[in-house]
Amino acid sequence: MTTARSPFDPARLARAATAAAVLIAVAGALPRPALADDVTLIPGTTVKAAIGGRVRGAVQSETPTEVVVTLGSNTTTVPTDQIVSIRYDSQSANFQLGESRESTGQYAEAAEYFKKAAADTAGKPFPHQAALFREARALADLATVEPARVKEARTKLEQFLRSYAGGRHVAAARETLARLLIESGDFPAAETTIAALAKTPRGADRAAVLRTRVLARQGKHAEAIAELDQLIASSPRGSERQRGAMLAKAESLAATKKFKEAETLVRQVILANPPEDAASQAPAYNTLGDCLRAANKPKEALFAYLHTDELYNKNKEQHPRALYEIASLFQYLKQSAHAEEFVRRLKTEYPRSPWSSRRLSTSGE
Repeated sequence: MTTARSPFDPARLARAATAAAVLIAVAGALPRPALADDVTLIPGTTVKAAIGGRVRGAVQSETPTEVVVTLGSNTTTVPTDQIVSIRYDSQSANFQLGESRESTGQYAEAAEYFKKAAADTAGKPFPHQAALFREARALADLATVEPARVKEARTKLEQFLRSYAGGRHVAAARETLARLLIESGDFPAAETTIAALAKTPRGADRAAVLRTRVLARQGKHAEAIAELDQLIASSPRGSERQRGAMLAKAESLAATKKFKEAETLVRQVILANPPEDAASQAPAYNTLGDCLRAANKPKEALFAYLHTDELYNKNKEQHPRALYEIASLFQYLKQSAHAEEFVRRLKTEYPRSPWSSRRLSTSGE
């Protein structure tokens, strides 16, 4: 009769221990995976090393013009104007929380999370800089609804630009600062910032559009339109730059009561872009609504804003604006129940958006 061997037999345990040691040794000899920094690129990127619209590896350096990424023995140089975003391997979880709050217009909370993310990544220059910039940008967005925060946001942005003038975010930081200064009415400082942006690699186009915004805010619409015409003519057909210039021109045309020209121009933008492209269609339909409202066509304006709500609500920058305008127009048309419904949606979906705290406009124009 054979006796079953115990699973705790000393000889078997010794052999198992030896096998485990061999496996550990083999695993230790295998090459470790590279850091997984993830660089997401624009559609149609010209970066040959991109796989699925991404370059993965370890970010080695960042400048205003390029980011250098290594993976093993391979090095890839990525132009900054082809980068949508970078997700760093050492990025803090607070950074993602900040992005989540920012996407729903909760800018105060977003700024706090980005501030924590910057503290979490002290000593890790690239994610640290990204967190500091996003904190300053969130404060700038917050200042659009809380003017008392303008000084704080301006100080943060100016401090960031002094500290990281050679970094990847310099153009975006100058653009954000310029927009903040335009909104707060400090046009001389805005013009100085725009001039600095124009000297930044690949910043001239953004600076040109911002200059026209300054002119428009000062009521100099004829000058703004003249500059925008030059920008439209010099821009690649169908490019984001051309689209932005066309929409800005439409706003100035509407301000000078050239309503038909303004509407025609916006509809050209709508027809020139894919109907599923929320990034281009949402601002176009909102601008169309603005032009129609200025032309005293409130019902047609209402339908334009409803396009953004129904079809392009994934655009979290434009959607709350559309909800606000829809509520205002329903209020103007004396349909209070519908106005209250859209106010409720706005405050529920975007509780901290600047649009949520605005009083409804009661004018059809």
